[in-house]
Amino acid sequence: MCMVNHPKSAEIETAEMARLDFEWKTVNNTVDYRVFVMRHMETWFGLTADKWDSGFPLGHTAKKARLTRLRKKYAIKLVTSKVNRHRSRELAEASEHEKAMG
Repeated sequence: MCMVNHPKSAEIETAEMARLDFEWKTVNNTVDYRVFVMRHMETWFGLTADKWDSGFPLGHTAKKARLTRLRKKYAIKLVTSKVNRHRSRELAEASEHEKAMG
């Protein structure tokens, strides 16, 4: 933040951090942390943890299904983004794959 002269960089650097205890947290899932981070950035608007709805269900099976859908959603957004330098190649490969799968 300092490198790009963000106006709040000093405030952010000195802010006190707190680890929140979410109802939807997982203990042994060390694979999907990026999906959780992206979903949290997408849904958090400064609310306290008890008022924040990330959309994650509490049940294991439902949460696993939601993570699968979010993983696909974020992958599609990243691959198809206009700032992705490899977008055209990736879309061409996806098209070839779709044709091969029938």
